[in-house]
Amino acid sequence: MRRLAVLALVLLLAACTTPIVQADVTRFNDMPAIQSRSFTIVPDAGQVASLEFQDYATQVANGLAAQGWRPVAPGGTAETSVSLHWGVGPPDTVTWQSPSSVYTGFGWGSGPRYYGGGFYDPFPYWESRSITYFPKWLSVQIVDARSGIRKVLFEGRAVAEGTRREIAPVMPYLVQALFTGFPGANGATVRVNVPIRE
Repeated sequence: MRRLAVLALVLLLAACTTPIVQADVTRFNDMPAIQSRSFTIVPDAGQVASLEFQDYATQVANGLAAQGWRPVAPGGTAETSVSLHWGVGPPDTVTWQSPSSVYTGFGWGSGPRYYGGGFYDPFPYWESRSITYFPKWLSVQIVDARSGIRKVLFEGRAVAEGTRREIAPVMPYLVQALFTGFPGANGATVRVNVPIRE
């Protein structure tokens, strides 16, 4: 009975836990005190006709706007220009040993293993299990566009791991993580937990 009560409590706590995306965020900045700035997002040559870029650029623009920055349409005059890049890194497979879900018993076929005198064998068979993680990343750079000298004001990178290769589902969380505490301490890497939206 006591074991059942403990198991019920564990299941209840698990049900109440909000799923999150964990992202490691590294930022460098050379900006004065944060103030409202105007910006425009400038695509690379290979991003001009990309619908994927347009979607991610909109998300980054919304992230900056939430910080009080003012978006300017491409071709307009803005104080800063913003570029962004993303990708999926090499997969990382983690392997471990765990008790097998199948036990062999004498005369039982499958189920708990017993020896001739009716003694229970506490050591089950072990089997290898593995899971593969894919690191997804987003990097954003902000450059001062007011002077003739190209001066980088901000560089930030957010990385999150998941079992899916696709980056689109996790992009909103990478953007949110990158702009949490923006612009952040110079050169510091922090772990940001972003709740998963239903």
